[in-house]
Amino acid sequence: MNFQLMCKDIPVAGFTINEATGRIVSDLDIDNREYLPLSVLFSDSYRIALQNWIDNRSVSAHRKDVAAMLAAYHVETPSALSFKSLGLNLSDQYWFKPEGADFCWHDVNLFENEFAEQSFRSVAGGDSSSYTPDSSSNGDLPKFWKIEQGKRVLYKEGSAPFDQQPYNEVFASKLLDVLNLPHVSYSLEQDDAGEKAYSVCETFVTSETEYVPALEILGVVPRLNHENSYQHFGRCIEELSIPVSRREIDEMLMFDYLINNADRHYGNFGFIREVSTRKFLGLAPIFDNGNSLWYLQLNKRMKFKDQPAKPFRDIQTEQLKLLGQTKLLVEKLTEELLQRLIVDIYSKNDLFDAERMDNLLYNVTVASRRIADRQHD
Repeated sequence: MNFQLMCKDIPVAGFTINEATGRIVSDLDIDNREYLPLSVLFSDSYRIALQNWIDNRSVSAHRKDVAAMLAAYHVETPSALSFKSLGLNLSDQYWFKPEGADFCWHDVNLFENEFAEQSFRSVAGGDSSSYTPDSSSNGDLPKFWKIEQGKRVLYKEGSAPFDQQPYNEVFASKLLDVLNLPHVSYSLEQDDAGEKAYSVCETFVTSETEYVPALEILGVVPRLNHENSYQHFGRCIEELSIPVSRREIDEMLMFDYLINNADRHYGNFGFIREVSTRKFLGLAPIFDNGNSLWYLQLNKRMKFKDQPAKPFRDIQTEQLKLLGQTKLLVEKLTEELLQRLIVDIYSKNDLFDAERMDNLLYNVTVASRRIADRQHD
């Protein structure tokens, strides 16, 4: 089937896919090169890069219950699933227009129009003919979008063994409030049976802006032999004249050290760009902090040692060495405040006990003190 990659109503590139697999089976017919996704624009092969971009923008093949979605839409891959909803999402303004279609962006975009509200658990019994942003929302955890009082709101679950991620999102959001860092605000909700917790947040883009993941800019300039990944990333930012300071990046990474964020990969941070002008506006607010705070570790293994890190180093202490003299307002994170927040938030999780909450308090307090010591050196 033939599709046109669109940016709003601007045709970008035409191509043909295998409907069952979502694989591109033709060369690209470029209409407006400047509107190509950055990872495609700066690649050696537009076709391969566009396929990678589609794959990265689609539901993760590792997500729980993804098989139900594939079965409901009679496709074999998450990328093919994305085409069933025209690639529409709530992170950017790209979409896939079928050949011969007589509708435009105003008719189908999910910022203005209603969409099917469905979870991966329920879709098999629902109406699979309606467009949904869920088909192009990446990440491993089950998630779904809803419209509440005119706002586009994302619900995201946790995972075994402690279903901790939704609680972590709320806790991290509270810490970021205190530290006065730009971030997405999260709240906690439970299903009607009171058995499943969700972190809940609004989309942080509008119908006039888009989120550009950090992954998208890595090919803008080649990495030099003497550069580490952090330095190379800085040069990519400079090449695109993105109005982001080193301090802003460092604050985010220092916060990751504070909460032991193990998952700040190149898709979990990035930039905001104005769609019509292609002008970058700045760093996206900090979001997606769920895979942190020793969420996978049993109580007795919640050790403050060799904490994993991304994206520039594998260990948090090593990544911290890359940063400048950025300061966080960690003196505001008193032990009393941390204890109150931990009890208030995590006591709602019946898989938590007092020992686990005490371990969290100890580890975050230690991290806070080490950041303070670093700032005073």
